[in-house]
Amino acid sequence: MDNRFPLHNASTRLLGENLDHSLVTRPTRTMRWVKFAAILSLWAIFFGLLVLVHLWISLLKLPNRWEIISRLTYSFSFLLRTILNIKVTVAGDAGQIEEGDTVIISNHLGYVDGFVLGSIFPVVFVSKREVKKWPVIGLWATLGGTIFINRQKKGEVGLLVVEMSKKLRDGANILLFPEGRATNGERMLPFQTAPLAAPLRNRSIIVPVTLVYTRVDEKPVSKENRDLIYCYDDMDFFPHFWKLLSLRSIEVVVTVQRKIECSRYKDNSAGRKKLALDCYNRVLGRVNILPN
Repeated sequence: MDNRFPLHNASTRLLGENLDHSLVTRPTRTMRWVKFAAILSLWAIFFGLLVLVHLWISLLKLPNRWEIISRLTYSFSFLLRTILNIKVTVAGDAGQIEEGDTVIISNHLGYVDGFVLGSIFPVVFVSKREVKKWPVIGLWATLGGTIFINRQKKGEVGLLVVEMSKKLRDGANILLFPEGRATNGERMLPFQTAPLAAPLRNRSIIVPVTLVYTRVDEKPVSKENRDLIYCYDDMDFFPHFWKLLSLRSIEVVVTVQRKIECSRYKDNSAGRKKLALDCYNRVLGRVNILPN
C-alpha cells in the first residue's frame, strides 16, 4: 500500500469496511422484514380462522372445542416454524401421543420451545399470566385456549388444576413446562409438583420430551450464541423476537421419552412428588447441559 497518502489510505479502508458492513447487514435486514411480514399475514389469516371455528363450535354445540382448536394452532405453529427456518429432528416414539388427554412436559429454554413443540403435537399451552396482557399475542393465546398461571398467587394453583383438568376431559393435549420458568440451559430446575395434580387426578398419560438446540446459523450452540434462541429471566420478548427474525436457521433435536402412566401413582402429595421426580429424571436423561 502506498504510504505517501495516509489520509487517502485510511479513507479507503473505512469506506471498504462500511461497504462490507452494508453488504452483510442489508440482506439480514431485508430477511427480517420479509419474515415479519409473512408472520403478520399468517397471524391475521389464522386469527380469522380461530374466530370462525369458535363460532362454528358454539353454534353446533360441539363438546371437544379445545381438541379442535389445538389442531388449528398446531397448523399455525408448523407454518411459523417453517418461516423461521427451525429445523426439527424428532427422536423416539412420537406416536405415544394418543388421541387426547395427554400431558407433554419438557425442559424450558424460552418461547421458541412453544413454536417447536406446538408444531409437532396439537396442544393447549400453559403460560404465565403476563402473556395475556401482551398486545396481539395475548388475544391469540386466549383464543387458542392457553391456560394462564399467576405465579405470584399460590392460592390460585387450585384454579389452574381445575382448568387443566377441564381441558384434558375435553380431549385436548396440554403442553406443560414444569420448571415454571425458562433457564439458560446450564441446569434444569426442579419440577413443580402442583400442576401435576391435574394429570394425576385425571389418570392421564404424561409424555416427557427433551429439547436440545444444536445449531444456530450453522454454528454449534454455545454460551456465546445461545441467547439468540434462549429467552429467560428478565429478557423482554419483543426485542428478543426481533433479533430472532434475523437468524438464518435454527436446528433442534426433540427426543420423545417413554411415557409415564399416572394411574400408577397415588393421587396425593406423596404421589405428586414421586411423579415430579420421575418426570424430571426422564427429561434430564437427554438434556444437553452446557458446561460452566
